[in-house]
Amino acid sequence: MDQRIYSYEGMFLLDSGSDFDAASEPVKGILTRYTTEILAFKPWDDRKLAYEIRGRKRGLYVLAYFKADPEKIREIEHDCELDERVLRQLILRRDKLTQEQIDAQTPATGAPRVAPEDLQPGAGQYDDRGPRRYDDNGPRHYDDRGPRRAPEGDAPRE
Repeated sequence: MDQRIYSYEGMFLLDSGSDFDAASEPVKGILTRYTTEILAFKPWDDRKLAYEIRGRKRGLYVLAYFKADPEKIREIEHDCELDERVLRQLILRRDKLTQEQIDAQTPATGAPRVAPEDLQPGAGQYDDRGPRRYDDNGPRHYDDRGPRRAPEGDAPRE
C-alpha cells in the first residue's frame, strides 16, 4: 500500500494561558496521537480577539509545520473542534515548504513591535500633517481640525 505523506501548515487559536508549553499541550497531544512528524511548533502571537469566542477575549495563536497522512487531517481537525481549549484551527497543505519558511521569525519570536507614536516622521504612514488614511478618493490627512484633502502630489498613481 502506498503511504502518502504531505507537509502541512497549521494555525491554531488556543485559550490564552500564562505558559506557552501548557497552553499548546492540547495541539501537541493531538498531532502526536495521529503520528505526525512535527517540523516546527512556535508561538505566533498572544492578542486580544476581535470578538469573543466561547467567552474568551484573548487568544494565543500557535503556528505548526508538520508532515502527515492526508487521510488523518480531517480527524485532526475534528479532534481540535472537540477540545474546548482549541478555539479555532486552520490547516493548509504546503507542497513546496522550504526550511527557510519553517525557520522564519513570527511576531512572538521576532523583533519587538514598534508603537505608532515611535515611528519617525516620513516613515511611511505619518508625516507633519498627521496620520494618513486612504479611501476611494485617495489619501487624506487627519489632524485636530478633521479630514482634509491631501495635495495632488500625494495621490496614488494608477
